[in-house]
Formats: sequence, C-alpha cells, structure tokens
Amino acid sequence: MDSVDDLREWLAAQGVPYGTWGRDGTKSVRRLWEEIAAGETWLSSGPPLREVAVVSVTIETAGRRLTEVRQLMADGAVRERDSPPTEKMLPGETPEAAALRCIAEELGVDPDTVTITARAPSPTVEQSDSPSYPGLPSRYHLHKVTAEVPGLPLTPFTTEEAPGHGDAAVRTHYWEWR
Repeated sequence: MDSVDDLREWLAAQGVPYGTWGRDGTKSVRRLWEEIAAGETWLSSGPPLREVAVVSVTIETAGRRLTEVRQLMADGAVRERDSPPTEKMLPGETPEAAALRCIAEELGVDPDTVTITARAPSPTVEQSDSPSYPGLPSRYHLHKVTAEVPGLPLTPFTTEEAPGHGDAAVRTHYWEWR
C-alpha cells in the first residue's frame, strides 16, 4: 500500500464500511494511512484487521489507579473511556520509552521525574472494534508498564493536548483515581 487511495481500495475490497469515518469522534481514512505510514499500525487481511502495539501505564496512589474517563475531541465529540494512560508505540520503541512519552504527552509530566517500577515480561493481546475506526476490528498488543509519577493531583483533573492530526484529535483528557 503506497497511498491513501490504495488504503481506500483495500478497505473497500475487504468490505470495511469506512464511509462515516472522520465524523462524530471517529478518525478518517487519511488518519489511518498516517498511522500506517508512521509504523504505529499495520493491517492484516482475511478477515481485515488493524494491529497496534500499545503501552498501557499503571499509575497508583493511595491504593487507587489513574483512569482516563473520557476525552473531548477537537471536533467537540466526547469519547467515553475507562482505561489507564495508553499510547501507540513507535517502531523499535521499548515499552519503557513509550510509557515515558505517554506520560509526557498525555499528563504533561517531565519524564525525568518518572520512575518505571515494573514491566510485564510479554504483551497480552486483546481484540475489539475500535471506536476510532468502526467496522475495522483491531488487535492490540498491550505492553503493560507500572510507573511512579510524582506531582499528579489527588482529585479528578484534566490535561490539554497540543493540537494534533485534525480529525478526532484529542483536545482534553479527563482523569480520575479509581
């Protein structure tokens, strides 16, 4: 696949209904192509499947875990969540490096102040229909990391993300300790 048009042809040939992508908090075909070109995502066929290596970061304090409860998207849509801080990994990136990048980008914390305390020896695999690309099943290779992150508020808080890739870019993250 060499272009967005090639990706559209592949999606159509695989029977993936992408006509509504890019609206209501979903990402566009162009955004999927950017993820593929960056090496963040790869596709398999028979049946069609989007595969992603993801780091999931557990941050605990006082027996509670930090959880992202929702995201406000650049287009005004709200995406409900119930997950720890997570980030797609880049090609060749270690889970620890991806975790530090995740904490810096999503929580605005200087990675030099973070301590990685544990890492699962191998990734777990989960499959679901991604809210970003409805109709294209996604398989997540989850690398789990535990970190100590000083200075986070102990009450619910939000973080703002720098302007991103246009469609379905996250503007605000909403965090709670659960």
